[in-house]
Formats: sequence, structure tokens, C-alpha cells
Amino acid sequence: MASLTTERLLLCPYTKADLDDLMSLCSDPLVQPLVVHDDVAPRSPKFRDRLHLSMERAAFAVIIRLRSTGEFMGQAMITVTNTKKFLEGSFAICLLPRFWNNGYGTEATHYMVDYSFRWFDLQRISLMVLSSNLRAITVYQKIGFRIEGRKWRFRWMSGRWDDIFLMCIPYEEWAARESQWTFGADAICPCSLCSPVFRPHYYLHSDYCQ
Repeated sequence: MASLTTERLLLCPYTKADLDDLMSLCSDPLVQPLVVHDDVAPRSPKFRDRLHLSMERAAFAVIIRLRSTGEFMGQAMITVTNTKKFLEGSFAICLLPRFWNNGYGTEATHYMVDYSFRWFDLQRISLMVLSSNLRAITVYQKIGFRIEGRKWRFRWMSGRWDDIFLMCIPYEEWAARESQWTFGADAICPCSLCSPVFRPHYYLHSDYCQ
């Protein structure tokens, strides 16, 4: 897969050469307390192997880089669960602290969610986030995620309990938000891959083919 681009970001395919950067990201003392299922502790070689497997097994995993310089910023992934009735995607994203508070997380999340609904035929995308991570919750709500459930007293850290939120955006709610898009006559891609597929009211725009 070639790198995908947003206004300011490159979303690059993961390779094993990215592991050193990912280990630095996951070892950052500001990042570690925000990761839902990992302990705040030094990262071992086994963690490196687990990190590699999670990126390899994800349906859509990217390394996020600054478009203007190519600098490593973080990673994001969608993992797809196939049940008997529908496909559900689980989303996760992590950025280095120096890139926080600049809208990069919103930009990457919007693209990842949009791309996944369009190409993976998902019925919903969900995520888990700690209740103390107000920055991330704000980003997710801006994209259209809503809190669907809450697990109380999930983790004890820094002298207090932290809860965990389950957030979700169903396909129908995402489609309703994105149906506000309007395309001109030149917006329909002439390539053989783009056609009114997946959903009858979606025409895939040429941005995804260039």
C-alpha cells in the first residue's frame, strides 16, 4: 500500500524498520499512562514482539509522519472483528507528546475512520479510552464517537481510580454526517476501481485513487 496523505500528514504502511520508533513512542513517560491495556513499566523484548504482531495483524495499520518533513509522529490502527452478523472495527491511535494540541490527532482519526467505513464495509467502529484522557475524548467526540458504556474503577494510578469509556460510531451516524459532502461533476473518479459500491448513496471520490 502506498502512503496515504491528509492536509498535513503522511499515513505510511508499517514495516519492521518502524519498530524502534514505535518502542520509543510506547516508552514515553507521558504516553504510557494513557494506554488502556498496558502497564506503566519499562518495555521488554517481548513487548517489542507483541507490538510487531499487533501492527501486522491489524486490518489497517499506519505509521503517522509529518508530511512536510517525514518526521515520525505516531501510529494508528483499525482491527476488524468478524462476527456472524456484522463487521466491527476497533480503533487506536497514539502520538508523541510534542505533536499534541495541534489538531493532528483529529486529522488522522477522521481519515482513518472515513477510510475504514468506505473500504472495509464496517457496521460500526469502537474504541476504549481512559476517563482521565480528556484530550482524546474531545477528539473522538468531534469525529462523531459517543460514549456507549463505562467500566468503573478500571485502573488505580497516581492515588486515584480511573474509569474506562467504550465509545462507538455506527455506520449510519457516520454516513449522516458525511452526507453533507457535495461533489462537483469532476469529482467522480473515472478509474475502474471507483464505482457506487459498498453503500448505494456513496460515490468514492478520486482522492482515494491518486
